[in-house]
Amino acid sequence: MYATQIASAPVQQSECPRCHARLIKTYHEPECLQCGYQDYRFAGEAKRNGDQSLLSSATRYVVRYIGDSPSLKNVITYVQAVRIGNRLAHAVECPFCPGRKIMEQSSLSGKRREFREERFKCADSHRVSLTPDKLGFLAWK
Repeated sequence: MYATQIASAPVQQSECPRCHARLIKTYHEPECLQCGYQDYRFAGEAKRNGDQSLLSSATRYVVRYIGDSPSLKNVITYVQAVRIGNRLAHAVECPFCPGRKIMEQSSLSGKRREFREERFKCADSHRVSLTPDKLGFLAWK
């Protein structure tokens, strides 16, 4: 009978019953950072945002320059994963435009030096190529 009462009652306490430290709300349930206790009885509501997809909600990358120009060594750009139809694509912000305009994907030239290279071009004719660096992380040149 006691286990039934515990399972049915949603608990929203802020103190750990083991060590009396403060419970911290993690992704799923409240957890004590001192002793590791987790309150599985917590029945909180999940926040849902209907206009954003899970894919593009938190996948914004800071991408560094890996080309040959020393003047662009510290220039970064931002890339976000977006869904176009049923495929995954990148939305690249132009690192040269002051308003950080979104660039459009363009086709590769006949010489394909990089295996996984994607080229982008903004309205002001700035060009950026996304390619993996030596460690496999996304970079631009």
